[in-house]
Amino acid sequence: MIKSGWLAGVLLMLPVPSYAQPSEPRLETGAFFTFAKLERIGSTDHGPGSTTFGLGGRIGWRVIRHVDIDGELSVHPRAGVRGYRVQGFAGVKAGAWFGRLGVHAKVRPGFLYFEKDPFGVVSPGSTPLNTQWADSLEPAIDYGAIVQYVTSRGVLVRLDVGETLVRYDARMVSSSPVLPFMEVAGFTTRNRQWSVGFGRRF
Repeated sequence: MIKSGWLAGVLLMLPVPSYAQPSEPRLETGAFFTFAKLERIGSTDHGPGSTTFGLGGRIGWRVIRHVDIDGELSVHPRAGVRGYRVQGFAGVKAGAWFGRLGVHAKVRPGFLYFEKDPFGVVSPGSTPLNTQWADSLEPAIDYGAIVQYVTSRGVLVRLDVGETLVRYDARMVSSSPVLPFMEVAGFTTRNRQWSVGFGRRF
């Protein structure tokens, strides 16, 4: 009886190994393909708008549980207008994971950069025989929903659905070399945008 009590006491004093639970991934990286419908882009395009396709990369970091800082940058070789377009956003992604499935909402301010102004603004010193188009940088904000899924191989599949608000400032444009410049008033557009991407969580 004494021996049994002594043995139990010794066993209680022995160190018990502890196994840490695996931490939730905090870093997300990936690449994506995006499609956007730009409404009223250009001084004469007030109807159906222009479609644009692009490729880009994104990165996200878990700040606190359910809240990430999420950013992306994409290049559109042709935005339905002259030249290329660069688009960038960085903001908040908030939501939750249900096993392999994640559902989030996003609000991300950013910008649209056009190599050649879509409204036909020309650079100073440009002439009818030597037209030099000005570039333009427009403020924007992207918001919508995100659905993510992690496959059995650890590949992250992400679908973004939402709208991009773009604010075009007022500018002086010329629709013809023989006509005087006219002012196009500033306005805001709501543009539908989708993207599909693949990545990893670390």
